[in-house]
Amino acid sequence: RLLTFALDGKAKLAPSPPRDMTVRALDDPKIRIDPADAAAGERLYMACVACHGRNLVGAGAPGPDLRESRLALDPESFWSVVHDGALIQNGMPRFEMLTRGQVMQLYAYVRAGARQVLEEQRTPGRTLAARPAHPKTLLGVRDRSSALAGWVRW
Repeated sequence: RLLTFALDGKAKLAPSPPRDMTVRALDDPKIRIDPADAAAGERLYMACVACHGRNLVGAGAPGPDLRESRLALDPESFWSVVHDGALIQNGMPRFEMLTRGQVMQLYAYVRAGARQVLEEQRTPGRTLAARPAHPKTLLGVRDRSSALAGWVRW
C-alpha cells in the first residue's frame, strides 16, 4: 500500500485485508527422516533463526518459510544453498563450516517440520505441538527405540 497525506486531511484509511498466515508446507512422502537427525538439526537451526524464524515459523522474517520451499525438498539443492552459497546473491549466506552430515540434519529438521504442519492440516482441530516437533512425536511414540523402528535412515 502506498499512503499519501494531506495536512488537515479528513479521509480515513480503509482497513487492510487480514493477512493469510496459512502455511503451504511441501513434502515428498518418499523422504525418510531419522528422528535423531531431525533433533540434531533443530539444535543447528539456531544459526538460521534470525532470517527463517524461530521453530521454522518464517512469517515476516527476511528469509522464506523453509517448510514451503521447493528447494528445501531436494537434499542436493539444500546442500548447494546452505554449504556452497548458491543463493548468496539473494542474501542467503553460505555455511562452509558445516559438514554434509550437519546440513542433512538441518534438512531433516525442515522436512519434519513440514510433515508436522501437513499432519495438523489433515486433522482439523488437532495440534500436535506449538512448534515443529521431533519426528517421533508425529508417530505418537515416546520411546526413542520404538520411534526409530518406524524410520529408515536415508
